[in-house]
Amino acid sequence: MNRFATNLVTIMWSLVECSLINVPGPLGRILRYQYYRRRLKFIGKGVKIDVGVRILNPKYVSIGDNTWIDNYVVILAAPPSIGCGPIMFKENLDFDLEPGNVSIGSNVHIANFVVIQGHGGVKIGDNLTLASGSMIYTLSHHHSNLVDRNDTKKYKFTSMVSRTEQSLISGPVVVGDDAAVGLNAVILPGVTIGAGTWIGAASVVSLSLPSNVLAAGNPVQIVKSELNPGWKLTRADHG
Repeated sequence: MNRFATNLVTIMWSLVECSLINVPGPLGRILRYQYYRRRLKFIGKGVKIDVGVRILNPKYVSIGDNTWIDNYVVILAAPPSIGCGPIMFKENLDFDLEPGNVSIGSNVHIANFVVIQGHGGVKIGDNLTLASGSMIYTLSHHHSNLVDRNDTKKYKFTSMVSRTEQSLISGPVVVGDDAAVGLNAVILPGVTIGAGTWIGAASVVSLSLPSNVLAAGNPVQIVKSELNPGWKLTRADHG
């Protein structure tokens, strides 16, 4: 397919999406499900996609059975554009997909106004919620060159300038089965949240966390670890 035909198909799909995005109620959910059956990499049974949801580059996105994508969620997928500027890739051994893929498991609720920026890759397990306003970022800017420490240039925090003026950090994020991500929490590139771990509201998660702990704060710290006694408490137990 030549470039003109590819662009035409893209425009046609965009028009279909625009006509469906704000259709309310059960009819809207049915129409959006049928649309995304043809657009996503995979979609399971019983998936609900609500009003205002935007999924960019849907061919990189998979959604498991009985999952609810709530109102005004934004999911961005596809590998990052490397360009000519520095980019540091953070390894995450828990991530077993290709960069740019976003995989959401079964029995998951992605609540209102969640942003999943999956250019570095995201894998979300089963039986969990990302609460309203929470955000996952797998690609971010930095003020300095993390690849070459001898580079003294100060880089800009905007994607609207030349790529040579931007320094980036990319790293996949993994959220384990049975976890919980609280209201307005932010998860940064390269992080794993272990299975069964709960993240408190408004927390900023910049380091990986083990399974079965309660963590909160900015920066996030473990506040309760009775389900994983090998970890030392680092803040007062609020349980």
